[in-house]
Formats: sequence, C-alpha cells, structure tokens
Amino acid sequence: MSGDQILLSLGIIIGLGISLQWLARTIKIPGIILLLPAGMIVGPVLGLVKPFEIFGDSLFPIITLGVGILLLKGGFELRIRDLKPNVSKAVWRLVTVGVLITLALGTLAILIILKVPFILALLLASILVVSGPTVVGPILQFARPKEPVGSVLMWEGIIIDPIGASLGVAVLSYVISPNAFPLLDLFLTVLTGIIIGLVAAGLYIGSERSRRIPPNLSALVAFMFGIIAIVSGELILQEAGLFAAVTMGLIVGNQRLAPAKGIEEFTETIEPLILGIIFVMLAALVDLNAMKTYFFSALLLVGVYVLIVRPLVGMVATRGLGFDWAQRLFIGAMAPRGIVAAATASLFSISLLKAGVNFPHLMPMVFLVIIFTVAIYGVLAPILARKLKISQPGRDAVAVIGDQPWITSLTNSLHKSGCNVMLVAPDEENVERIKSELPYVTYTGPMAHLSDEDIIDDAHEFKNRVEWIIIATDNPDRVKIVQDTFLSQLGYLDMMVLGRYRQKQDELIFAKGGSDMLINTPFGLFGRNQDEILDFLDEGAVFDAINSSTQPVEGGVPQGMKPFLRVLSNGKLAVPADTSPLKEGEWLIVVR
Repeated sequence: MSGDQILLSLGIIIGLGISLQWLARTIKIPGIILLLPAGMIVGPVLGLVKPFEIFGDSLFPIITLGVGILLLKGGFELRIRDLKPNVSKAVWRLVTVGVLITLALGTLAILIILKVPFILALLLASILVVSGPTVVGPILQFARPKEPVGSVLMWEGIIIDPIGASLGVAVLSYVISPNAFPLLDLFLTVLTGIIIGLVAAGLYIGSERSRRIPPNLSALVAFMFGIIAIVSGELILQEAGLFAAVTMGLIVGNQRLAPAKGIEEFTETIEPLILGIIFVMLAALVDLNAMKTYFFSALLLVGVYVLIVRPLVGMVATRGLGFDWAQRLFIGAMAPRGIVAAATASLFSISLLKAGVNFPHLMPMVFLVIIFTVAIYGVLAPILARKLKISQPGRDAVAVIGDQPWITSLTNSLHKSGCNVMLVAPDEENVERIKSELPYVTYTGPMAHLSDEDIIDDAHEFKNRVEWIIIATDNPDRVKIVQDTFLSQLGYLDMMVLGRYRQKQDELIFAKGGSDMLINTPFGLFGRNQDEILDFLDEGAVFDAINSSTQPVEGGVPQGMKPFLRVLSNGKLAVPADTSPLKEGEWLIVVR
C-alpha cells in the first residue's frame, strides 16, 4: 500500500472506531455490534482497510498491547471490598468449575456440529471460554443489575480473559508441537504474570509516593509501567502479559499508599480508542465467504452456549451461596464473547497456517459467536433485569449542591414536585442540624469524600443516579470542586451554576457570540435572567412548587412569582421547558 492509502486506512480505522462507539452509546447498545460489521465493510467488502499490509508483522503485537491495557483498566476498576464471601466464592467457581464445564460441553458441541478432530474442537472451545469486560461492562451499564450480580459478572469477565487465552495457548502448543505438560505451562504462565504484575504495581506506587512524577506526566508514567508489565510477561511466556496487566491494575486500584489518578486518567481516555481500533482491524481480517459457510453452524453452537452451557454454569457457580433465583438466572444469562476471543482466534489462525494445520473454521466461527452472543445478551439483558426486578433505577435524579441559604428551600420544592433529589451541603452546620428531618438523601461531608468510590452509603449510591446538577454557590473554588467531582459522570452542560460566579457556564453559552445554549437545559426557559432570580432570592424570596390547580388557566405563573424549573409527571426535569399550562402530574418550580 502507498503512504496515502495507509494514511487513509488509519483515518478510517480511528474515525470509525470512535464515531461508532459514540453512536452506540447514544442509542444504548454495545459498541461491538456496530464495530464488527463496520470493520467487515471497510475491510473485505470495500478493501479500504488491510491490516496486514498496514502493520505487517507488528499487527498482533500491537493488538496484544491493546488488549493488555484494556485488562489493566479492568483490573484497576475491580474493588476487593466488593468481594463479599458469596461473591468471591461465585467468582472462583465461575473461573474454575465454570471454565471446565464450558470447555467440556463446548468441545462436545463443536465435535458434533463441525465434525473436526478432537484437539481442534478443544482449541476452538478453549478460545470460546472467555467473556471479557469490553462487552460485559457496556451490557451491564444498560441492564444495571443490582449488586452483587454486577460485581460477580465483572470479576468473572476480567479474570477469565487471560485464563481462556492461556488455556488456548496450552492447547495450541500441543497441536503445533505435542507438549506433555500443557497444564504446567498454564500454571507457569499464571504465576509469571502475577509476579510481573506485582513488581510493576510496586514500582508505579513507589514512583507516585516519591512525588517526583510531574503532574502532567502522571498518566504517561502509569501507561509506561503498564506497557512494561505486558511486554515483560509476553516475552517470557505468551499470555503472561495479560495476567500481569490484570494483577497490576488490581493492586494499584485497591491500594492506599499513593494516589492513582494517572492510571485512571490514561485508561479512561485510551480505552475507547483501543477498542475501536482493535475491533475494526480484527473484523477487517474476516473472510466473509467463510462466515456465510459457517453461519448456521455458529448459530447452533451459540444456541448450545446460551441455552444449555451458561445457565448450567450459572446455577452451579451460585448454588448454596445465598443468591436468589432472579440473581442466579441473570448470572446464567450473561456470557458474551469479546475482544480477547477475537484477537486470540486471529493470532492462532496464523500460527496454525504456518504449522501446516488446516482449520478454516476457527476465525469465522469465533467472530460469528462473538456477534451472536453480544447481540443476544445486549438486547435481552436489560429486558431480563427488568422482568426479574433486579435492575437499578436509571439516571433520573437531581443534585442540589452548594452553600446558599435557599438550597434547602429549592431541594424541598423539587422533592414536593416528585423529583428524585439529593441535597449536598458540604460542612454546612445549618443543614447538618436538620438533616434527620429532611425526607430525601442529604450529604454534609467533604466533597472529596463524595468522589471516593470506596465509601458506601446512601449519598454515594444516589450519586450514580444523578442526571442534572444545580451548583448553588458564588465561590469559584467550590464550583470547580463540584465540577471535577461529577465531570466524568455528566459533563458541563448538565451542570447549572446558579450563583454570581458562572465563568465556565457563561463561556459555553455566550462565547464568541454563539447562540444561547441554555435552551438545551432546564434553564432554557429563563435565558440570561439568572442574576434577576438571584437578586430576588437575596431579597428574601423562597422556592416553591405549583401544579395545574395553582397555575393560571392560560399558563405562566401567578403574579409575583418567577418560573425556575418545570418537572414532568415522571419526576424528570423538562428539557427544554416552558410555562404552558401544566398537565396532570406536572409541576413548576417557582421563586416567590
């Protein structure tokens, strides 16, 4: 390929990889459902992306590094505090007994469906053991199962990826050059990866504790240690780097010796980029004719995994651990295959070809199983969680945060109108005194503690449900602290500063003569009149909520009142809003 063609291909890979994940999140489906078909279209169909011609022999090392970073992030997000006795036992069973059941029944099904030699059936079944956080995580975000179900599935998905990949390597080594001790290789791979991960985590933590890492290099230093761990493991034993990545992430994410903002910052940003690039590139390697050939075979195999294997594994893994039937059923209905299966199959197919072993079923079967399982679980999981009544509420709440004397009046009015609301008044003694009398969640501790995910209480659980934030303060430092606490969850346009200091908000709205962006927020009704409302409040006005029985027949608000927010009958804020006649169950928050 020419330089221009390579440049075009790289642009397509990155552009599709990010834009399709953006679209997927907008329409609430796992990104892989869009990424794999797109990769097939720009690859084998249009011929615009040819990964081997772009990257040559460096293709799979690059993919290995990318997968390792994803597992590093997954390990970092695991919290040992979530491992209550029943959760840890369930996870242990899933990655041991569950793996054996999946491997045995999968091998049997492949033998019957594909009629291939036993060792090749075992190889394909070992690859299909894996699940993975890159597909489990997004599906759980949409399904929102209550704990401990989510913790069980995330721990399983992250731990099982390197186990399945290493299991596949052990079988592959036997296929290519008969190995009398494949299980010993597997054990050594696990041990090597854990040791390297511990060392890398120790070096990174020590570097952070030394306070010699410049703030602007913290994320890159974390990235460097992650890469060192993955590369060191892979150079010693294939797939040991994946265990090293998970181990490093797990240790760093759960320690209290040094801040780990660096690793959090780089993984949050780089994860979507890696996912998009790898899925598009791997899909571009697929032979579409082969996928047509094995379409119905893959569908049969998926039926076995979805209807027989996984439900059995879920029941065995959770038996006698205190899970109710709804939780056990959901765990038995969640095992999508993801990026590690795709990357492993692609790498193994090359190794088999070089060794003269003919196994054309491998890549098309694995990719079809990935597509089918992600589509099935992605669509059914949210429905099943609701039907089983184990889904958590979605983001539908409002948080009022600040130090103004009228914040209790505002929060009371929102509560009266049916909003799910939380009052956050850090270190406010007046609110602390009446906290027990308020009928909604109230938090008066430091803002820094509210952003600590290791603290579990009503306020921290409610925080994840927040859709809109009203920052009621004139203090620019407090505005910044609140924005930093919630920025990764929301975004500046979902945070409304009701105070004299509104620099970020005003920049977004009025900079460079742009249109009034507040039209897209609950404040769109009031445009530039915030200062007028604040003047009214400073003169002793209070907030209240009125409904259709109090509102004038023609709409608007009674004389002497100013409109502030409109609340729909479902308790959510109207965006944008107006003062037209209220319908049954709707309210207007007013200042009077």
